[in-house]
Amino acid sequence: MKYLGLGFLSVFIIGAGFVYWNYFFVYSDGYREGVLNKFSTKGTIFKTHEGELLMPGVVPTMNQLSNNFFYFSTTDTKVTAKLNAAIGKKIKVHYVQYNSSLPWRGDSYLEKNKETGQYIVDNIELVP
Repeated sequence: MKYLGLGFLSVFIIGAGFVYWNYFFVYSDGYREGVLNKFSTKGTIFKTHEGELLMPGVVPTMNQLSNNFFYFSTTDTKVTAKLNAAIGKKIKVHYVQYNSSLPWRGDSYLEKNKETGQYIVDNIELVP
């Protein structure tokens, strides 16, 4: 019985560590700058706020060049209001990157961003 309890405790601790590492641990944070190309609210069950930032430069892909976009989500209503007012303007955003996405935080954009994970913008500044 003692070993069964230790086994359950071990599985619980490993499971909790896995959930924390994938969904709540901030893998990286930083800044990106560019022109806010698109910002929208979407979702069937969870309404999330999604944006596209057009950054300078081009990205080589499969025998062609394409625009350099940064795809992100935001959960803060103040940041959402600032982003709605900044469409078409040059901005600088601060983001945090999580290893995996949660549906109420926004889309993951696994195939679109250069690095996997979920990017959440938590601050925005207009660039003169």
